[in-house]
Amino acid sequence: MRGVNLLSFIFASQMGGYAMVLLDGVYAKWFGLFGLFPGLKDPAWFIKHQIDATLFAIPLVLPVVWKRLPGPGLVKGLIYGVLWHIFVIVVSLMGAFGGAEWFQRPMSLNAQVSTFILHLVWGGLTGFLYSPPEKD
Repeated sequence: MRGVNLLSFIFASQMGGYAMVLLDGVYAKWFGLFGLFPGLKDPAWFIKHQIDATLFAIPLVLPVVWKRLPGPGLVKGLIYGVLWHIFVIVVSLMGAFGGAEWFQRPMSLNAQVSTFILHLVWGGLTGFLYSPPEKD
Protein backbone atom coordinates (compact mmCIF):
# COMPACT_ATOMS: atom_id res chain seq x y z
CA MET A 1 0.00 0.00 0.00
CA ARG A 2 2.24 2.68 -1.36
CA GLY A 3 1.66 6.12 0.10
CA VAL A 4 -0.13 4.87 3.22
CA ASN A 5 1.10 5.37 6.78
CA LEU A 6 0.57 1.73 7.75
CA LEU A 7 0.92 2.05 11.53
CA SER A 8 -1.38 5.06 11.65
CA PHE A 9 -3.88 3.27 9.40
CA ILE A 10 -3.96 0.13 11.54
CA PHE A 11 -4.36 2.15 14.73
CA ALA A 12 -7.06 4.42 13.27
CA SER A 13 -9.11 1.60 11.73
CA GLN A 14 -8.91 -0.51 14.88
CA MET A 15 -10.06 2.42 17.02
CA GLY A 16 -12.89 3.11 14.55
CA GLY A 17 -13.99 -0.52 14.72
CA TYR A 18 -13.76 -0.60 18.49
CA ALA A 19 -15.77 2.64 18.75
CA MET A 20 -18.55 0.99 16.70
CA VAL A 21 -18.67 -1.98 19.07
CA LEU A 22 -18.52 0.24 22.15
CA LEU A 23 -21.25 2.60 20.94
CA ASP A 24 -23.49 -0.31 19.92
CA GLY A 25 -23.12 -1.91 23.35
CA VAL A 26 -23.30 1.18 25.53
CA TYR A 27 -26.34 2.63 23.76
CA ALA A 28 -28.14 -0.71 23.25
CA LYS A 29 -31.89 -0.11 23.04
CA TRP A 30 -31.48 3.69 23.36
CA PHE A 31 -34.58 5.05 21.59
CA GLY A 32 -34.95 1.58 20.10
CA LEU A 33 -31.54 1.81 18.44
CA PHE A 34 -28.29 -0.12 18.69
CA GLY A 35 -27.63 -3.38 20.48
CA LEU A 36 -27.36 -5.14 17.12
CA PHE A 37 -24.12 -7.03 17.69
CA PRO A 38 -22.73 -9.41 20.32
CA GLY A 39 -19.71 -7.15 20.90
CA LEU A 40 -17.13 -8.24 23.43
CA LYS A 41 -19.36 -11.07 24.70
CA ASP A 42 -18.34 -13.06 21.61
CA PRO A 43 -14.54 -12.84 21.19
CA ALA A 44 -14.56 -14.58 17.79
CA TRP A 45 -17.14 -12.13 16.44
CA PHE A 46 -15.19 -9.20 17.89
CA ILE A 47 -11.91 -10.31 16.27
CA LYS A 48 -13.64 -10.77 12.91
CA HIS A 49 -15.24 -7.34 13.26
CA GLN A 50 -11.88 -5.72 13.97
CA ILE A 51 -10.33 -7.42 10.94
CA ASP A 52 -13.26 -6.17 8.83
CA ALA A 53 -12.89 -2.66 10.28
CA THR A 54 -9.32 -2.58 8.99
CA LEU A 55 -9.85 -4.32 5.64
CA PHE A 56 -12.89 -2.21 4.75
CA ALA A 57 -11.02 1.02 5.57
CA ILE A 58 -8.23 0.34 3.07
CA PRO A 59 -9.87 2.32 0.24
CA LEU A 60 -10.25 5.37 2.50
CA VAL A 61 -6.52 5.74 3.10
CA LEU A 62 -5.32 5.00 -0.41
CA PRO A 63 -3.82 8.27 -1.67
CA VAL A 64 -6.06 8.25 -4.78
CA VAL A 65 -9.16 8.36 -2.51
CA TRP A 66 -7.77 10.26 0.51
CA LYS A 67 -6.58 13.20 -1.61
CA ARG A 68 -9.86 13.45 -3.52
CA LEU A 69 -12.16 13.58 -0.51
CA PRO A 70 -12.73 17.14 0.73
CA GLY A 71 -11.88 18.55 4.11
CA PRO A 72 -9.81 17.36 7.06
CA GLY A 73 -9.57 13.71 8.09
CA LEU A 74 -12.78 13.76 10.12
CA VAL A 75 -14.80 15.01 7.15
CA LYS A 76 -13.11 12.54 4.79
CA GLY A 77 -13.97 9.72 7.19
CA LEU A 78 -17.59 10.82 7.61
CA ILE A 79 -18.03 10.96 3.84
CA TYR A 80 -16.45 7.52 3.54
CA GLY A 81 -18.76 6.19 6.27
CA VAL A 82 -21.80 7.40 4.31
CA LEU A 83 -20.45 5.92 1.07
CA TRP A 84 -19.65 2.65 2.83
CA HIS A 85 -23.18 2.42 4.23
CA ILE A 86 -24.64 3.00 0.75
CA PHE A 87 -22.33 0.26 -0.57
CA VAL A 88 -23.55 -2.13 2.15
CA ILE A 89 -27.17 -1.39 1.25
CA VAL A 90 -26.52 -2.00 -2.46
CA VAL A 91 -24.74 -5.30 -1.75
CA SER A 92 -27.57 -6.33 0.59
CA LEU A 93 -30.21 -5.54 -2.02
CA MET A 94 -28.31 -7.44 -4.70
CA GLY A 95 -28.06 -10.42 -2.37
CA ALA A 96 -31.74 -10.25 -1.49
CA PHE A 97 -32.87 -9.96 -5.11
CA GLY A 98 -30.54 -12.81 -6.05
CA GLY A 99 -32.12 -15.03 -3.40
CA ALA A 100 -29.14 -15.25 -1.05
CA GLU A 101 -30.48 -16.75 2.15
CA TRP A 102 -28.47 -14.44 4.43
CA PHE A 103 -30.18 -11.35 2.94
CA GLN A 104 -33.77 -12.59 3.11
CA ARG A 105 -34.52 -10.99 6.48
CA PRO A 106 -34.72 -7.25 5.83
CA MET A 107 -33.30 -4.97 8.53
CA SER A 108 -35.77 -2.89 10.46
CA LEU A 109 -35.68 0.88 10.09
CA ASN A 110 -34.15 1.12 13.59
CA ALA A 111 -31.39 -1.29 12.58
CA GLN A 112 -30.75 0.72 9.39
CA VAL A 113 -30.48 3.95 11.37
CA SER A 114 -28.21 2.24 13.92
CA THR A 115 -25.84 0.82 11.31
CA PHE A 116 -25.76 4.17 9.49
CA ILE A 117 -24.71 5.94 12.70
CA LEU A 118 -22.19 3.18 13.47
CA HIS A 119 -20.66 3.49 9.99
CA LEU A 120 -20.40 7.26 10.50
CA VAL A 121 -18.59 6.67 13.81
CA TRP A 122 -16.23 4.12 12.23
CA GLY A 123 -15.45 6.26 9.19
CA GLY A 124 -15.27 9.53 11.11
CA LEU A 125 -12.95 8.22 13.81
CA THR A 126 -10.79 6.34 11.33
CA GLY A 127 -10.43 9.48 9.20
CA PHE A 128 -9.84 11.68 12.23
CA LEU A 129 -7.09 9.47 13.65
CA TYR A 130 -5.36 8.60 10.39
CA SER A 131 -2.22 10.61 9.60
CA PRO A 132 -1.06 10.30 6.01
CA PRO A 133 2.69 10.11 5.50
CA GLU A 134 4.59 13.39 5.46
CA LYS A 135 5.76 14.54 2.03
CA ASP A 136 9.52 14.49 1.48
